[in-house]
Amino acid sequence: MSGPFVDEDTAALLTEMAQAFAGAPADPTVEERRAGLAYVADLYGPVTSSEALSAMTVEDIMIAGPGGRLPLRLYYPPRTAQGRSQVRPAVVVHIHGGGWVLGDPDSYGKVCAAYCAAGGFILIDVNYRRAPEHVFPAAIDDCVAALDWAAKNARRLGGDPSRLIVTGDSAGGNLAAAACLKTKARLALQVLVYPVISARASADYKSRGALGDGRYFLREFDIKRAETEYLPDPSYGEEMMASPIVAPVERLRRVPPALIITASLDPLRDEAIAYAARLEAAGVNVRHEEAQGTIHGFVLFAGWIAAGRKAIDTIARAVAEAVPVRQSGWFGG
Repeated sequence: MSGPFVDEDTAALLTEMAQAFAGAPADPTVEERRAGLAYVADLYGPVTSSEALSAMTVEDIMIAGPGGRLPLRLYYPPRTAQGRSQVRPAVVVHIHGGGWVLGDPDSYGKVCAAYCAAGGFILIDVNYRRAPEHVFPAAIDDCVAALDWAAKNARRLGGDPSRLIVTGDSAGGNLAAAACLKTKARLALQVLVYPVISARASADYKSRGALGDGRYFLREFDIKRAETEYLPDPSYGEEMMASPIVAPVERLRRVPPALIITASLDPLRDEAIAYAARLEAAGVNVRHEEAQGTIHGFVLFAGWIAAGRKAIDTIARAVAEAVPVRQSGWFGG
């Protein structure tokens, strides 16, 4: 019996990865796993032209965060540095993936540059506190602080405060979805890319069992290990800040429109689809797009997988088409 469809790019990448990591430790340390993600993100990440890279401005800043100084990396498209653009671009807060443990602005630099180049928006990459050094809810608190800061400072950065958007992939998608449930900022759009939507110990989505055996990059073992490292007590997985899928409908009604991107070979596929259905039932405008024949992380691997580059372009268009909203109260504009 044949297995599910795997596209040509993805099949080649899976073979390449299997060979590249054949001698990797069976039980790597956190630092080894962080280095491994940085390695594959650099090797297989999206390629942005040298002309586009030289035209954008990248700036590292610190803001006041709930745990002390919170690092942000800002990407400005051409002509928006110091607010020189005649048309104010959208402001996108980006929350990186990596199971709440791996990933940082350096390992996601290629993805962030590709987003900025494709969409022409200001991008704010959040260097949130990671587990296991900082467990739940440190990461979500940092991401909400970054969103609230972006809402207050969008105009000063040269951006359009009525087009404030949040995006995240994998665990970053989890944090983005949770931040939408908590932030005081009014968001025009949330973009969730193959997100973790349930960190509940009892999560038993069919795709986790069918696709999480290691054939398609992400394993169920990896998911459970990350949840254990992030959540100091499994009962925290029952909270909506850890598992947005359990949020009450009255909270879901208040979140922004959503673009949810999944991969057909991702163990996390079904929970993202279930969340899209819950949002839609709550009256939220939802668009769901599934990339066929590819794996979790395909946007991070967009230098190798064509579907990843297509998703970056889809996200850029969605940001451009997002309906502006007015910030209220102390966020001003």
